[in-house]
Order: sequence, then structure tokens, then C-alpha cells
Amino acid sequence: MALCCACWLSACASSGSQQLEGVDEPAVKRVLQRGGGRQEVLAAFGEPQDRIKFANERELWVYSYIQYRAQLQNFTDLAPLIGAQNRFDKELVLLFDPGGKVLQWRLSTREEVRGTGLLNQPLSDER
Repeated sequence: MALCCACWLSACASSGSQQLEGVDEPAVKRVLQRGGGRQEVLAAFGEPQDRIKFANERELWVYSYIQYRAQLQNFTDLAPLIGAQNRFDKELVLLFDPGGKVLQWRLSTREEVRGTGLLNQPLSDER
């Protein structure tokens, strides 16, 4: 059993802002209600992956998080044929005014299953 759990955990990979992993819209709203400024956002989510400064002194911050998780069928003898993985993306984008207050924000999430086995691949259109 322990070996199975170790294999399952080793089949996960993630990149980006780990602070976003458990964040949902109510959590973002709570952070913004505590002042809604750059300092509150930095305290909650850390440094953004991207900062874009505009000529009108507004600033856009982008946080992103991507996680890959292998599916259970990958741990069978048929994994090379029917393997798959889940991909989970989350992105938080905040627009600040020149004074450092959040004007607008968007939190988006997406989850998809990608086939990695040979039988899950599209056939080529070559003739």
C-alpha cells in the first residue's frame, strides 16, 4: 500500500505560484476587502510571475499555477497504451490603479484530461 501511495504522489508535478493552489473567488474577495492594495495582495499571494506597467501608471499583475496529475490507469501494464494525465490551470490577474488599489481582477480555472498513451493519440492525416 505504501509503495502504491508513493508512486501516486511521485506522478504529480506543478509549476507557478503555489499560493494559488487552494484559492477560489471568495478567498480573493477576502484579501481585497482587507484593503485591496498591493501590500495585501503581496502578503496573500507573494510576488507575481508577471508585472506589466502601463503609460497611465496602472499596473497589471499575473499569477498562474499549473498542476499535472497522472491518472490511475498509468499504474497498470497498459499504461503505454492508455495512459492519461489531468492538467489543472489557475490564473489570477489583477489591475491596479496608480495609487495601488485593485480596480479589476479575474480568477480563471481550467481542468482537462490529456491522453498520453499510444491509443489516445490522434491519427495523422498523411496518405
